[in-house]
Amino acid sequence: MTTTMSIPARLRENDRSALEAHFLALDGEDRRLRFGASISDEGVRVYVARIDFERDGLFAVHDEELKVLAAVHVAVGAGGAEMGLSVLPGHRGQGLGNALFTRAVMHLRNRGEPKVFVHCITENAAMMHLALKHGMRIVNEGSETDAYLVLEPATPQSILNEWVQDSSADAVRGVRKNTHLTRSLLALFAVPRVLTSRKG
Repeated sequence: MTTTMSIPARLRENDRSALEAHFLALDGEDRRLRFGASISDEGVRVYVARIDFERDGLFAVHDEELKVLAAVHVAVGAGGAEMGLSVLPGHRGQGLGNALFTRAVMHLRNRGEPKVFVHCITENAAMMHLALKHGMRIVNEGSETDAYLVLEPATPQSILNEWVQDSSADAVRGVRKNTHLTRSLLALFAVPRVLTSRKG
């Protein structure tokens, strides 16, 4: 069941800093599992700076304050698309990874991509669980594992489903942005009122 909180939203160029903050919030072990190797803060910044938000598919689940709790990146190449996924500690086991996986596959399918693959270290149990759940073909090569999924062609229904989900995600995100702005304005104007009451 997809709740309002877990509706993935498409990330655009103006979301680059929020995505960077998400990756930087991962500790050393989580970064190793996500990227397949240890990566420094500077390495994270370089990785994010090179992302092409128009070519690739990037989706995220946000909290009420628009912080990125989980994100998926499908990098599109000549031989298909490679998927990478991460969820912040404290928000795992809530179906966020599954929602992002499903959304990424929908995105690729509706754009005519023939397949998606995942390359990760074998001990990444969470990613392997998602791969098995979604019927990916898994090839274990010792310390590293590849998983492949051949994508079905797009249909009018799959295109409609994507439009509905994007519309819902944009609506939820818009409400949260307005709520966040309203709270900021209330906090800004609350300070003078407190000072005035003290003077009186």
